[in-house]
Amino acid sequence: MFSAVFGAAARPERIRFLHEVKAAFPVPVNFVVFNTSETVEADFPVVNAARGLNPQFADPLETLQALLTEHCPDKVGLLLDHARGELGHGLRAFDLMIRKHIRMILAFCRALDAHEPDYVYLWNQFNALHRTFEAILEHRGIKMGFFHDGVLPGSIALDVDGEMGESWIAKDPEKFMSVEVTEAQVARAAAFMASQAGMENNRHPQVEEISVAQSLSLAKLGDRPVMFFAGQNDWHAGIKPKSPARAFHSPVFAGSMEALETLDRIAGEIGLAIVFKPHPLSRDRFAFLRAHEFPNTVILQHTSMNVCIDLCDIAATIASQACYVALQENTPVMMIGRNQLTGKGLTYDVAAADMIAATLRTALDDPLAGSRAHDLAVHAAQLEQAYLFDYGTQDAGFYTRGAAEMARLMHLSVCEPVENVIDAIVDRTV
Repeated sequence: MFSAVFGAAARPERIRFLHEVKAAFPVPVNFVVFNTSETVEADFPVVNAARGLNPQFADPLETLQALLTEHCPDKVGLLLDHARGELGHGLRAFDLMIRKHIRMILAFCRALDAHEPDYVYLWNQFNALHRTFEAILEHRGIKMGFFHDGVLPGSIALDVDGEMGESWIAKDPEKFMSVEVTEAQVARAAAFMASQAGMENNRHPQVEEISVAQSLSLAKLGDRPVMFFAGQNDWHAGIKPKSPARAFHSPVFAGSMEALETLDRIAGEIGLAIVFKPHPLSRDRFAFLRAHEFPNTVILQHTSMNVCIDLCDIAATIASQACYVALQENTPVMMIGRNQLTGKGLTYDVAAADMIAATLRTALDDPLAGSRAHDLAVHAAQLEQAYLFDYGTQDAGFYTRGAAEMARLMHLSVCEPVENVIDAIVDRTV
């Protein structure tokens, strides 16, 4: 079973790719799609969860608590906190959103009962709905993995253990870096990465509605070195709510706001200017901020990430994969949290808050500049060989693995423990 936003108008490539994977599966298999948005059709069963169920309940939060107590009793408090935070408890639309949340959970449980899947893949591990689905699957003893857009343009990835900081690629960087690649593969990767420079790759198309350079000048910060701080949706990046898993993604800060407060203070101490661009899906949460609260920062909700990267001397983020775009543009990157780049020797990694000032100074000097292009090509070649698959959304001609290889990995994931699957990935026996 595959759970995701499969809305036909916005995400047609997801259903198309699943058709290709099913056709390539090495053994007979049944696919079921659990669609959380709009209505789609496929050559296999589709549960269009946004339609059909319309239960009546007086108090949504009490209903949700009872539902969680029944289906994942050991994580009720954490999942309630996630739903309240992500869906905006206290906002006008919260009641409507929490009711939809409940309907989705009910529909998912009915789908599990009806189809009895051996394995479930969730698209985006971290949103409140899929965190709840993950807990339900754990409680039922159903194996699961995660599929999502890959870290490089035109790719799709599958994680059998967890996304971003929870993936083996981040938790065991030495293991990933042991993936063997040839000089020819590194050369292909170098050519691909060079072709992506200046392409304005990002998952959320953006326009420079507000001039970044003019904003810095008007804030009287135009004469300083500039750091671009790329925000992420904290609720969709494993950072919120507070949980043991946060340490995999953001061991230093509890969210973008806390990080921004520290970065702004340090920027004032060392003479740095910050351009902070909130994630497009969470920018309204920062609309209340006032300029005098962050004297060394301009906060631009409506501008282009690519323009910010072009103008900056350093890019920084907790976990946003804007870091890959910055590296493509040969911009030094400071990682305050963890994702697939952690420990790969490509970024300036921060392990504690008291390391930030020194790490910023090092990043400004940029001792990695001379080796960055080559090391990024090696990393991209390893990603292509052991992590990424061709999604068919870009005519890149770079990825050598597609639906057939994804099908074999999915088949192995159903049959083998996670540790064996990861070993097979590293050894490239799958």
